[in-house]
Amino acid sequence: MGQQISDQTQLVINKLPEKVAKHVTLVRESGSLTYEEFLGRVAELNDVTAKVAAGQEKHLLFEVQPGSDSSAFWKVVVRVVCTKINKSSGIVEASRIMNLYQFIQLYKDITSQAAGVLAQSSTSEEPDGNPSSVTSCQASLWMGRVKQLTDEEECCICMDGRADLILPCAHSFCQKCIDK
Repeated sequence: MGQQISDQTQLVINKLPEKVAKHVTLVRESGSLTYEEFLGRVAELNDVTAKVAAGQEKHLLFEVQPGSDSSAFWKVVVRVVCTKINKSSGIVEASRIMNLYQFIQLYKDITSQAAGVLAQSSTSEEPDGNPSSVTSCQASLWMGRVKQLTDEEECCICMDGRADLILPCAHSFCQKCIDK
């Protein structure tokens, strides 16, 4: 019976608009994520971005914001800091803070893109041993995605308006929904 409910749920999700279906999938995934799995994903993103940034001047570093994961309600309050670092100078060029939902979105984006980039670079090495220029600005591209995720928080009621208010529980609302 449990599998039948899951199949029916998947049928309903498949009929939803793409944006809503993606949101449902991410919420469901974050609900079943354990703390250990979360920390593993943070470490995995650091490994993946380091591999892709090998031979490049910039790379991304992900870390859990200290103290944001110390509560029993860690999924609601945890924050992940994404920092773009210039490897040669050690200077932090940009930094953004994400909630768990944003982090899961970014994790999915980066791991799927990196798999393709790493597969392509392993088959098309340049004479100097560095991967193709396809990955030359990967850290900047991914940091742009982080900025997009953190800037474009949408209202969780109407899923249409830009969120003007973000509660401590990480739910975001537009002013129109708050007024109603």
